[in-house]
Amino acid sequence: MSNYLAVLNIPKNAENQWLHKLSNVTKSNHHMLSHFTTIKVMNEVYHVVFDGELYNEAELKAALRHKGVERDVASTEEMLVYAYRAWGHGMMNHLLGAFAFVIDAGKEVFVAKDQMGLRPIFYAQKKGMGIIIASRIKDILATKAIKPIVDRKGIRELLSLGPSISENMTLYKGIAALPMGHYMVIKKNRIQIKKYYEPISKPHFDTYEDTTAHVKYLVEDAIKRQSKDCDATFLSGGLDSSIIAACLAKQGKVSTYSLDYEGNSDSFKGNMYQVSLDDEYIKLMAELTDSKHTKFTITQEELRDELIPALAARDLPGMADVDSALLWLCKQVKKDRSVIMSGECSDEVFGGYPWFYREELAHLDTFPWLRSTEERKKLFNETLSGMDIDGYLKKQYKQTLKDITFLDSDSEEDKRARIHTILCLHWFMQTLVTRQVCMGNDAEVVIRAPFADVRILDYVYNIPWEMKFLNQEEKGILRKAFENELPDEVAHRKKNPFPKTHNPKYCELMKEKLQCSYDDPNSVLHLLFDDEALKELIETGGAAFPLPWYGQLMSGPQLLAYLYQIDQWFKTVKPTLRLS
Repeated sequence: MSNYLAVLNIPKNAENQWLHKLSNVTKSNHHMLSHFTTIKVMNEVYHVVFDGELYNEAELKAALRHKGVERDVASTEEMLVYAYRAWGHGMMNHLLGAFAFVIDAGKEVFVAKDQMGLRPIFYAQKKGMGIIIASRIKDILATKAIKPIVDRKGIRELLSLGPSISENMTLYKGIAALPMGHYMVIKKNRIQIKKYYEPISKPHFDTYEDTTAHVKYLVEDAIKRQSKDCDATFLSGGLDSSIIAACLAKQGKVSTYSLDYEGNSDSFKGNMYQVSLDDEYIKLMAELTDSKHTKFTITQEELRDELIPALAARDLPGMADVDSALLWLCKQVKKDRSVIMSGECSDEVFGGYPWFYREELAHLDTFPWLRSTEERKKLFNETLSGMDIDGYLKKQYKQTLKDITFLDSDSEEDKRARIHTILCLHWFMQTLVTRQVCMGNDAEVVIRAPFADVRILDYVYNIPWEMKFLNQEEKGILRKAFENELPDEVAHRKKNPFPKTHNPKYCELMKEKLQCSYDDPNSVLHLLFDDEALKELIETGGAAFPLPWYGQLMSGPQLLAYLYQIDQWFKTVKPTLRLS
């Protein structure tokens, strides 16, 4: 029998108690689960840990009754046990939601996460102890069974892919992650991992009118399912959050929340990625939906001060100011409520990013949000010259695309859309989802993402690009589906990402922070980066690095913040660095 630990989203007030228990884990041969539920069915005992939410409980209960389960299933954990008994590992085909769970069935341990990868699961195997399963890396490290070691592979991930991480990995040697759409079976301390979900390519026969109507139905249904005990959404005035606000308003009174940065309007300069500020569009939607709207404005000092808490929440260096801003925003929202919706994941599903359609980006034979590889390498310390960054990137890119099936009827644009969708699902979206769940969890706020509904993905994945890109607009079919629900200015507003700060004060604050790190001769930055290049980067406020480090907006001050997080991560965790 395997010996394992499952730690899924421990409440803050229980952490000390749990960590005390953890200190004795190596002395115990018993299974240990945090906040587990014990369920007995026909003399068989199951232990369950569930993190997240199911959005199809009514349908699942009906299906279980059809399978002969006559009693009223009272809890989600109990429902999972009966589903496991009814369908075995095939139960995953019956679940809709954002979740991760562990079922100790005695004969085996079954571990799974949802199709879209919306809740994290990490695991490690220690000889003599068994298998450790956790929703946070820090909980695995807290057992002291696994030492924090960052080897060459971890460094390649950090410097070539970061802040994204290969979805089956962490930066630590010996600690892995369960990817989206996968489950894990543990028997006698042996691990078997199996993919149970991937979008399937199939012909799309629906007319333009039927497609538009079905997209509208799927999105509205996802929002309705997730609106149970939730009547609030983040509101940016963009297409996705505005659709959520409009749908919630139809059901009753809605509350909306927005974020702005101190002094942003005075310093903003539009570009192809961020065309406009949000305020006027937020005002339009707040008036249209008659929402109870709250605007929060974060100062540059608060943005700086949240960098370390954001690092701790993520367990790894992340997306700089947009991480710390989201964490701060969630803390403010928490004063009013504990559940809120977000427009996240729409761009991955509907093809909203520039690389789906801009010629200079669409045909790159690499991750399109990592166009800075050559510039990155110029920053690295010469001791990293043997890392083969290019080869590693190429390998991860090709591995992601190996299972894509193209149809004979696919145009070249359709093929590129499939490629970018799969790339986004397994990389860019996972980075954003990790950011969302980590910042939300730390602030004790559940963030629901109705666009991350596998039914929407399955349908939209096969809509021809010409229809998806209707009227030469990103997410054109989604815009068409909801154009009668939104003001024209919002329905056809150019996509803007989650806002970053444009205030030059933030740059000065990050220069000060990174300079302190640089002045420390023991900083890991000196081992990883060229001193002169790092010095120039600080002096120019990041301008010496001409391209975004990652994505669309992570450049200049954001890069300084990211490097500062790397320094603080090493100082806090104190991992052993193995470059040889």
